[in-house]
This record gives sequence, C-alpha cells and structure tokens, in this order.
Amino acid sequence: MKRRRLLRSATLSALALGVGRPARAADLDVVIVGAGVAGLAAARSLMAAHKSVLVVEARERIGGRAVTDSTTFGFPFDQGAQWIEAGKTNPAMAILREANARPIPDRQEQTLYISGKELPQNEYARFEKIAVDASRKIAAALKKPPPLAGLGVTPGKEPDVIVGRLLAPQDPLERLAYALVGPLEAGVENSELSARDFTRQPDTEPQYAVAEGLGAVIARWGAKVPVKLATRVVRIDSTGTLVQVVTTNGELGARAVIVTVPTGVLAAGPFSFAPPLKAAKREAIAQLPMALYNKIALSFAGKAIDAPGGRGVSGLTRKGQAFDAIVRPHNRDAAVVFVGGAQARELEEQGGSAAVSFALSAMAEIYGDELRGAVAHSFATRWGRDPFARGSWSMAIPGRVEARLVLAQPHHDRVFFAGEATDPVWATRVGGAYASGLRAAGEALALLGGKR
Repeated sequence: MKRRRLLRSATLSALALGVGRPARAADLDVVIVGAGVAGLAAARSLMAAHKSVLVVEARERIGGRAVTDSTTFGFPFDQGAQWIEAGKTNPAMAILREANARPIPDRQEQTLYISGKELPQNEYARFEKIAVDASRKIAAALKKPPPLAGLGVTPGKEPDVIVGRLLAPQDPLERLAYALVGPLEAGVENSELSARDFTRQPDTEPQYAVAEGLGAVIARWGAKVPVKLATRVVRIDSTGTLVQVVTTNGELGARAVIVTVPTGVLAAGPFSFAPPLKAAKREAIAQLPMALYNKIALSFAGKAIDAPGGRGVSGLTRKGQAFDAIVRPHNRDAAVVFVGGAQARELEEQGGSAAVSFALSAMAEIYGDELRGAVAHSFATRWGRDPFARGSWSMAIPGRVEARLVLAQPHHDRVFFAGEATDPVWATRVGGAYASGLRAAGEALALLGGKR
C-alpha cells in the first residue's frame, strides 16, 4: 500500500549555511530562487560545471518542503518529504548516494480498521479487490478517446477524467479504499483528482526511507551550496544586460536565473517579473494548485500502543473520517498520523490543537482511551498555512496535465523554472524536484555556453 509524504518546517537553521563568500552582481552566472531540493540540485550541478552560483532562500534554513525534527520526539520526525518511492528508477536516489546515506526499505504491512475495530480476514481480501478494481476503472477511462464531456479536454490531447466520477463509495470499506487514492495519497479529494496526473508516475515500490530522516540527509547534501537565507525575492527583471533579482537584502545581477518556488507561492504573487509572465505561463500556474497533506506526531510517556514497531495503520473513525498512520516509528512509543485533502484543510482552519485532537481520538479508538493521558509531545504540520509553500505538492486539475510542461518553459530566454511541479513524470515527489533542478541547470549551462 503506497504512502506519500511531504510536509512542513522545524527550526534547523544550524544545518543551513549562509553565503560562502559575498558575490558581486557581476560575479554571478546564475541566481537560484529557493533552496529546496530543486534549487540545491541545480546549484550543485552548476557548481560542478565551475559556474558562480548563489541561492536566495526566504526561510532561515535550506531544504524547502523536506525537513527533519531530530529532537522533539526522540526519533527523526520528517515533517517534510519522508520517502524515496520507486527506488529502482527514481532520480532522487542520487541524493542518498551523494550524501552516503543508506536507504532502508519501507515496511509494507498495513492493518485496516473501521470504527476502531480491525477488519476480519475476509474483508482484507475484499479491500484488495476494491483497490484492484479501482485501478482498472481508472486505466479503462484513460483509454477512451478525447474529448471527455465536462472536462474541457480539447481534441488531440490525451484523455483525462475526474477520479471521483469513477469511484463512488457504496460502503465504509470502499470509502476507506478510495480515500487512499485521493486525500490520503494525492492530497486532494477524488472529486478534484485528475486520473491522468495521478497515474503518470511509476509505481511506488520499492520505497525507501533513511534512518536519520530524509530532510536531514537533504540538508547535509546541500550544505556546501552558497545560500543567502532569510532573503525574499521582490522582483526578477530580465530586460537588461544582466537579470536583476531584487530582494529584501539587496539587489543581485546574474546572466541567468532559476526559479524553483512552489506553484502556490507563484500563484500568490509575492514577487513580480519584468517583462510580465505570458498568459500561458500564468494559466499553467493556476492549473497546478497545491494539494494538502499533513502529519500529526504524538509521543507517549510509556507504552501506550501495543503493536509492532513501524506498523502501518489505515482506517475510518467512528465519524467516518479517513486517516493513515505509522505506529511505534523507530520502535518508539509514538504515532504519526496522516490526513489529506478537505479534512486536512478543515483541521488547519480550525487551528490550534484540532489536528492533534483528531489524531489522538483516532488512535484512542483503536488502542484505548488510556493513551489520552499519556501524551508527552505533539506537533501537527500546517503546510497550507506555510507562506513559503502554501500546500504540500502540486496536482494538475483534470484535463490540464500539460500545464507541467508549460510551466517548465523558460521566461524571456534567461529565466528558467524548476521544482516538482515542472516534471512530467516525477511531479509531487522528491524525484521530480531533483530531476527538474538538473534540467534547469542544463538549460542555464546551454545559455552560458557550458555543456549540458
């Protein structure tokens, strides 16, 4: 059963380096906006080609949507990206190799619960059949010739369909199975999910984690990249001899610029472009809105959960709310609960301790109310409220999957775009961010006269 993962920041400023040497505007070949995986990958590639590079980052740390809290819970808690999926082909496996990090195969055992009770064995078989049938329905729908009614798909483009039109749950078991397609996998409701965008990626297996936390590995992997932290971009002007990048900490000039910020940030418009972005680029940004997928971590004073370490748990609460979880991660007395889509947004809007209360109630239904009084620490990510992310990853609206390729196109010849949203295969994953950073670095090198 697949697990997707992404999320928010802890304070790891000590892991993120400042600028190695102050660089004058004329010194720079490339300014990169954003020190997430895409920006770091682009910078490392350009540095290997002996180009002068500076990354500007609005946060006070590097890593973007990949960050590990290594202290609060007694185990590495990846608030951001946690897994490298499809490890045999995922380009992001290079990060682990380059950082000398050992990949750990993810355990796939999954226990299913409805209203606090584990499914009987015969229901597990039915659950698997529901999942297989769902995949077949989606695959069959994508083989139909375009256009599909109501989706705005123009003739000649690949067909697409809203997943929710294919998967209408008739009972609690189907509701749980379908939740593991949309909100608990893609971070959006099935009624908003593009079948084409969802199925374009390679399968998850094999899936890997790392003992120290993927966010910590990424911070170490990118530590030698020159980064100017706590620096927000105000304007990117490519109308002059050099591309001028106006920031809250001064102005930089470079022969090229690579923009790697999430589509949610681009849509919010925190900085402007001169000349302005073309209509097609602006439309592509709007057609790639941010999904939402949050984590709630709970640790307990004493053994509160009787389960094997690292056990996966999925279920519906007595109120019919879907969740995914890992209990006793790293063999610790803890649980990490995942929520996505509309439910994640509702919990964010409720603010405060709403997400923690939900996670605690979901675990108490299964393991008993005694654990309520044993909570030692808790934390809930809120990616939608993070001004530097505004969500967890991009998901194309149905019928607009080609927006990823449009977003990836250069602006005014010297401004390039990277980030998971721009990758046609690995979007939403660390692999998409990594691959896009290498692509954008290659495009910049071609402009600068270096080799791809």
